[in-house]
Amino acid sequence: MCIAVFLSVTGCRREQKESHLQPPGDVVTQTTLLATIGDREKPHSVDYAAGNKAVFNIVFNERGRGVAYIAEIAGTLHVVHDGTIGRPYQAIDNLQINPDGQRIAYSASVNGKRCPVTDGREGQLFDDTGVPVFSPDGRHVAHKVIMGGKIHIVVDNELSDGYRAYGGNPVFSADSAKVAYVEGAEENRKTRLIVSDLAFKKKIVKESCGSLMVTNRDKTRIAAINDINNKQRVIVFGFDRPDAMQEGPLYDSIEFPAFGKDGDAVAYVAKKGEARVLVLNGQERPLPEGDLIEAPVVHPDRKKAGIIMAIKHRYFLHEPFSHDEPKEKQYDEAAELVYNRDGSRHAYTARNGKNWFLVVNGKEGPAFDRVVTPMFSPDGSRLIYRARKDGKRFVVVADANGVVMRQHPNYEMVFPPVFTADGKSVAYGVKDGQQLIWKVENL
Repeated sequence: MCIAVFLSVTGCRREQKESHLQPPGDVVTQTTLLATIGDREKPHSVDYAAGNKAVFNIVFNERGRGVAYIAEIAGTLHVVHDGTIGRPYQAIDNLQINPDGQRIAYSASVNGKRCPVTDGREGQLFDDTGVPVFSPDGRHVAHKVIMGGKIHIVVDNELSDGYRAYGGNPVFSADSAKVAYVEGAEENRKTRLIVSDLAFKKKIVKESCGSLMVTNRDKTRIAAINDINNKQRVIVFGFDRPDAMQEGPLYDSIEFPAFGKDGDAVAYVAKKGEARVLVLNGQERPLPEGDLIEAPVVHPDRKKAGIIMAIKHRYFLHEPFSHDEPKEKQYDEAAELVYNRDGSRHAYTARNGKNWFLVVNGKEGPAFDRVVTPMFSPDGSRLIYRARKDGKRFVVVADANGVVMRQHPNYEMVFPPVFTADGKSVAYGVKDGQQLIWKVENL
């Protein structure tokens, strides 16, 4: 049983903003000023990539429905959520905002201990606390905590049994009614994967599972590595029926399991003796020598998958299931492979020397100081990504072949973009001077 002490908190709101907020689930479709950083609020984080520059730790809701940040005010730290300043602490981290943007959670230091803080209410004191995880409906929050040398999962006010180790963060099911987590090995015991109700009363336990666990994008299915007699296999099951499992073949070792966008196809890398294979829906293809950089990405047709690899510090794309595998260049770095909706085009970020660029079906785009997060539009006709050049940050819109059509205005900070529901606009958060704005731009 977890006994939590809740303290009331009074925030001060500096401004009332005109609201264009829409029902939960919708991306805000109009440019909106979400907050203005006050003159007495100072940054406390350090951007080492920018020469140890002091910066604000800012978290935008992914739909543009709110923003929160950590600010130093008169020597103490506060979380500011949509203009409301929270109580002071000596240390704050792990700031998160829920799916509808109306709730926040973070970790704070209190009297030499750590406590989770949700919507301004302090929870129980622990030796340490992890990153909060909100449920899809935004009503529940979970995190790992350390108490008395053991690690627990806390969901709202409920505390799980303690173990010496846990793997990764807890994950909620799509309906927000269950949580999955991995209990680490304790003495001679192996890891086990738990699917539980939120009160930790009804549990499905999968022994020797979970050394690595992933979920599909809509949080309905789980893939995990199962250890059996010094061998490994992948098991796949649904949150709604965790007792009904699909079991893959046994291998010497397995790594990088990943779901396709359809939420059903599963790919992973396995080792058979000295050979490595890429496994997709039970089918195997050999992999060349080299380091694995990222998990495989399943092609939209579910018949092949791509993976970024590296050999002798040269990075390349490999598609072992493809009959006409692309013969593309090797680079000093490469990452973030994506496919468009019908799979006719692929893109990834790459670097040669100091120049970063986007590679689309083997063709290189213009050079920047940094390029990240490529995304195809829902209809596949546009490709967007974030870029930095000469200290300026901005979003780039390209056609499906990677030819730049438009470069958006530059800002001090630019956050990950999303497409609006109609696919005709791109939306993202920016820091423009002291203003935190949700920007919406036509493609």
